[in-house]
Amino acid sequence: MGLAALAVAGAARADPPRVSPPEWLVRPDGEDLADSYPGLAQALSIEGRATISCAVDVKGRLQDCVSPTASPPGLGFDKAALEMSKLFAMRPKTVGGAPVAGGTVRIPIRFTLPPPGGAGAIPEPFVTPAALDAARRAARLSGIAGRLARGLAGDLDRIEADGADPMVRAQGLAALTEARRQASPQVAEAVARSIAAQLSPAEVDHWVSYMNSPAQRKLAARGPELARAFAAAQATHTQIVLANARETFCGRQDCHGETSLADMRALAEAPEAVIDKPRWSHAPSLIEARAAYPLAAQAFRLSGWAMLQCRVTQVGGLEDCKVVAQGPRRLGFGAAGLKMAGSYRLDPDLLAQGAAGDRVNLPTIFSIERGTPPTRVRPRPSRALTLAREIVRTQGVEAKADHAADLGQWLLSHQLGLDSAVARDAGEAYRGAVIADLPNLLDAYAAVYATTLTEPELASMAAFLHSRAGHLATGRDDLFNIRLAQDLGEVQRRADAQARTVFCAAHLCAAD
Repeated sequence: MGLAALAVAGAARADPPRVSPPEWLVRPDGEDLADSYPGLAQALSIEGRATISCAVDVKGRLQDCVSPTASPPGLGFDKAALEMSKLFAMRPKTVGGAPVAGGTVRIPIRFTLPPPGGAGAIPEPFVTPAALDAARRAARLSGIAGRLARGLAGDLDRIEADGADPMVRAQGLAALTEARRQASPQVAEAVARSIAAQLSPAEVDHWVSYMNSPAQRKLAARGPELARAFAAAQATHTQIVLANARETFCGRQDCHGETSLADMRALAEAPEAVIDKPRWSHAPSLIEARAAYPLAAQAFRLSGWAMLQCRVTQVGGLEDCKVVAQGPRRLGFGAAGLKMAGSYRLDPDLLAQGAAGDRVNLPTIFSIERGTPPTRVRPRPSRALTLAREIVRTQGVEAKADHAADLGQWLLSHQLGLDSAVARDAGEAYRGAVIADLPNLLDAYAAVYATTLTEPELASMAAFLHSRAGHLATGRDDLFNIRLAQDLGEVQRRADAQARTVFCAAHLCAAD
């Protein structure tokens, strides 16, 4: 990660009467500065400078900031500096000992990168040319080298715009993409060297033999078909999990919030509302409604509603909204309605009749189709299924599902605007349903293998996955992973240095 060095200079503009000199109370730390480093400049190892000029309010916060200078231009250092302005706070200027607004401050910010690392590198053992040739075949046949080479180039998609000039950004990304594409042979060699350093020649030969086995050729030939089968098994698992989680959740919380159209009409026309039959020139879109829909209710396919009461603004918008009623009461539909209220605009004809300032009741309805969970067909017990289960466990499907359960629980338990007990119940219901259905998911995955491979082919696959080469091939060899990450990091640094040379031949890359 890039680090930025910060220099703060200058004082608030001294206008009579005398003001106290500025004193910084809060400034960005190294982590804040690193997080703000423009992504393209960081990938190209380009350092820069920027200056921001800001007014200071009565509380010492910076406002109305501008960035008059930035160097090199076009890489987003000015936007990054402006983004950091909210991380500053100073003791405000005082008049007669009392804080007052006013004054300006200029802050120069220098973005610098740390020196290249290198400590802690794992030494490479001596590898014979014959062992390296065998490792190259394993790297190629297993697809690891090609997958990592594609990932190295695709990783550029994660570089955000960061305020860079569009043309500069396009040219910088083009240089990086080409340099990383040309690094594919180096990626393949790094994979081969890491394999040869970790496995004996006999283990590498075992890997190559397995990659040429009937089982592996069959799996490769039926790749798209298998992918669809696994996706279908996962989709069935997800639908059943959510249905079971809903049942558990609704056993703890009230999920019933049905109301008739007549009830909603009566609420909308309650005497507190002056505008009893509002017409809207603009209402929330389906995308806005989906974004506002409470997460737990949407995940568990629960419908609901809320009745708001708001005041009409001078331009027909809504303000001072409050929740009059909602159902189910604790699932967040009232907060969702408030989130959508800002998208409403009253019809201009009503506004022309003096509706500004009047109150209006606003019904918001959240409806989602529940559907029926699919019926799972359980596989028939057999020796092939037992071997396939062993394969699935070895591939880490259980660990991935457990991680997904933890992530889902966290998301559902941290919903803004939702009662903490309700959010906790939602998260626990989801995680419990995932764990309860996990054996069925493993059986569904195993059934795909059992219907694709013969029993001898399943046995050979299971044996390979349990071998040292199998551990390495499936990402379960920690030392190999560390060694490979180290080597790939060096390949990427060299490729990015080449991209920097190409880019800087046509652009100013040195800070003033």
